[in-house]
Amino acid sequence: MAPVKGLILAAGRGSRLLPISATRPKHAVPVAGVPIIARGVQALRDAGVQDIGIVTSPSSEQDLRDATQHSGHLTFIRQYDPLGTGHAVLTARHFLEGSPTLLYLGDNLFEDSLSPMISALRYGDAAIGVKEVPNPQAYGVAVVKAGRLLRLVEKPRTPESNLASCGVFSFKPGLIDLLEDLPHSTRGEIEFPQALTALLAQGGQVRAVEFQGFWSDAGAPDDLLSANTHYLRGLSPRVEGRVERSALQGPVVIEAGALVEDSVIQGPVWIGPHAVVRGANLGPFVSVGAHARVDSAQVSGALIDEFARVLHPTRPIHRSLIGRHALVTAPSDTGLQMVIGDRSVMRM
Repeated sequence: MAPVKGLILAAGRGSRLLPISATRPKHAVPVAGVPIIARGVQALRDAGVQDIGIVTSPSSEQDLRDATQHSGHLTFIRQYDPLGTGHAVLTARHFLEGSPTLLYLGDNLFEDSLSPMISALRYGDAAIGVKEVPNPQAYGVAVVKAGRLLRLVEKPRTPESNLASCGVFSFKPGLIDLLEDLPHSTRGEIEFPQALTALLAQGGQVRAVEFQGFWSDAGAPDDLLSANTHYLRGLSPRVEGRVERSALQGPVVIEAGALVEDSVIQGPVWIGPHAVVRGANLGPFVSVGAHARVDSAQVSGALIDEFARVLHPTRPIHRSLIGRHALVTAPSDTGLQMVIGDRSVMRM
């Protein structure tokens, strides 16, 4: 088989993560200090895929370039019109040049290796990644028999299985021709999963690869916090910044240029480059973005984005997303809080 190319779809901004995604695409939001899109690139590289394209919108391209600046050579492909995942793949047709493709929806995060998605192409025309979930009606549901996809049903009221399509596919070059012939959906888009349905209708074989480990599509606030917690669990202690009159407990990472003073840090906690933490009690499960500032605050279970400021809040902060450049002085009493600028949005 010819070398596999990787294609990451990252043209959307992520309406379910507003207002966090108002300042940049959700794919560029850091999870435990690493942008979601950079984790996706690394997942493809770990599977042996070196030639990777990223489909962006004109407005999101620079943010994604910035988020992947340490990820090696990447090809950026602009999708000028938001006409769906299938249209995004067609936009990248010149890049793919008839190669087999590992397709990755850019807001997904996987613990398991993606290598089985490539191996599956030895036995079929395409492959779909699936994962057991407790609420399959919220996803595209895969009906599978003996490792083969029988059909896909989008968000069914009565699911035939508990296997969700989890945002990763592989396919041989011929699938592109099927995409070109697909009609637009009721949303006016070309939907990539419909190409798999068309392939099955023609007698093609689609393998189903079931993932067992952690998976998140990071599409909603709870998903993002869960992903942040998951990756923080894997931290190995490392201190490259300055620590003065402070106590560090458990796995704590303090990046170069950061300053921690008069604080208690209960890991797992990640503190980004040039962040400042003073008089604070952080942790567990907190990430503090680059250039952020936390003063006289008690914070746990939170993702604090870069350049955010948490200054002398009147109550402890728990289970919160604090966006880039946000200012937080008075957190809410209950629920998951998202903050950007001087606005907050509650998610219960």
